[in-house]
Amino acid sequence: MDGNKDEAIRCVRIAEEAIASGNKQRAFKFIKMAQRLNHNLSVNHLLSACEKLDSSENSASAGQNDHKDRNTNGFVKSDEGLSAERSYTEEHVHLIRHINRNKDYYGILGVEKSCSVEEIRKAYRKLSLKVHPDKNKAPGSEEAFKKLCKAFKCLSDGDSRVQYDQTGLVDEFEHNQQFNNNNVRRRRTSARGSYYDDEFDPDEIFRAFFGQAEVFRARHVYRNRGMDGQQRGEQGGGPNLIVLLQILPFLLIILLAYLPFSEPEYSFTKNVPYQFPVSTEKYGVEYFVKSSAFDKNFPPGSPARDSIEDSVIKDYRNMLWRYCNIEIRRRQWNRNMPTPNCDKLRDLGLA
Repeated sequence: MDGNKDEAIRCVRIAEEAIASGNKQRAFKFIKMAQRLNHNLSVNHLLSACEKLDSSENSASAGQNDHKDRNTNGFVKSDEGLSAERSYTEEHVHLIRHINRNKDYYGILGVEKSCSVEEIRKAYRKLSLKVHPDKNKAPGSEEAFKKLCKAFKCLSDGDSRVQYDQTGLVDEFEHNQQFNNNNVRRRRTSARGSYYDDEFDPDEIFRAFFGQAEVFRARHVYRNRGMDGQQRGEQGGGPNLIVLLQILPFLLIILLAYLPFSEPEYSFTKNVPYQFPVSTEKYGVEYFVKSSAFDKNFPPGSPARDSIEDSVIKDYRNMLWRYCNIEIRRRQWNRNMPTPNCDKLRDLGLA
């Protein structure tokens, strides 16, 4: 029974967001679902708001006065069927509706199409602090905040902004992004991190922009993600994970720079460090060393020299064997194709 009540409350929330975005059909759908789940739940004010969606916003606000108490500061307190009440102003409501009804990224941010990246950043900084669901409790703030972050992410990136300008429509642009992401998933097992798929996280962009985990100093933040009712919790005050991930590669590079490592004593090709040719006593395999004092440091016949030359012969045989296998496979297509590496193996008696 308690589960039905929780589901009914969730349906009421979705209906309120639909009313804020002007989606009358969706609002009616979830109001009816809430009534079926909990017959004692009062939804008359929501039905009244739905009926007045097509009228002016002033008359719609006046039609809900029986269900909302307004204080002298202009705050609106609405009973959502929850134990606690949430407050917001008319400015909050108008801002949320403006963003949710806007179908253009430039319009959402309130900037011109020819604006600079710095102007986009200033607009996002100003609006995100007003729209963030922790600050703005008006219905539809979740959806508006997500749309605002999508607009900022798209227009602040040069490549995605060019692609958006070519389409000019939010729906078409996001459809193309989702289509491209699906193609990537067919080639790779993971395509997470996209800004237009179901895993889009507006809070990640918000935290990265402001450089701190919790701007509004709330101890815990719990909000619904999508329509699946899943809850996500965040705890402020800790180190910024995104910043740590960004500097981690540099820390690894610095660490590797101080780790001791040794270069091989020889190479089969002549290059900058290996300039001096030497041949093994057995088989006469030529290799190159770094110092002209190699014979002095490793006298012929000494155990150290024998160990090096054994490694040279072993590596040389493995190299010829790999090339020989390639030549054998190619010879299946052409019987006259030469096999020089296989011939070397036989001549040296290493086959």
